[in-house]
Amino acid sequence: MSDASSMGSTCSLRSHGSPTMDNPMGSQDNASSCKAATHWELEEERELISFLATCKSEAGDTMSFKGSVFTDAAIHLNRLYPTQKHAPKSQSSCKTKWNNLKKTYNSVKNIKTLSGFAWSDEHGVGVTPETSGSWDMHTKAHPQSKPFANKDFPHFDVVEELMPTAARAKFMTCQPCARKVTSASMAPSSSSPMLPPSSMLT
Repeated sequence: MSDASSMGSTCSLRSHGSPTMDNPMGSQDNASSCKAATHWELEEERELISFLATCKSEAGDTMSFKGSVFTDAAIHLNRLYPTQKHAPKSQSSCKTKWNNLKKTYNSVKNIKTLSGFAWSDEHGVGVTPETSGSWDMHTKAHPQSKPFANKDFPHFDVVEELMPTAARAKFMTCQPCARKVTSASMAPSSSSPMLPPSSMLT
């Protein structure tokens, strides 16, 4: 069966909500009923992010997409990668992968703000015997950070480009500073000469 006719058949099944194992790109309920695991290669993750970037206008400030976007993403990935390990991509697996990518991005972003650690795009935190104690304390409170002791997150930059709140957060952080400067500029200078009360001027 040709690629085009196969895709048309799949879309027809999806539109009718047919609960079949041959329809991994169907409704979320159908996808969740499939117990087969989904395996993600690095290039498949990159392609998912690239596809979602084209739909950025449909997401809100939290970059949460509608189910139809993930359904289209699954169709796109399954056409692009017809031979995959384990189950084909589904609406549910694409949504789960994107949510996990966002969580990982936030974890790495938090790590980058820590003092005492130096982040490397090649080796992650690069934990050494000298910093292992501090790192263990951090991972007890933030267990999601553990994988990055000596491992990077290759999607950090492209995911950050999809996060509109990042730039807004930096802007809002600067606002109190601007107000303080304005207030300070309006206050009288300590070097200004002190004038006596008018009642003492005769």
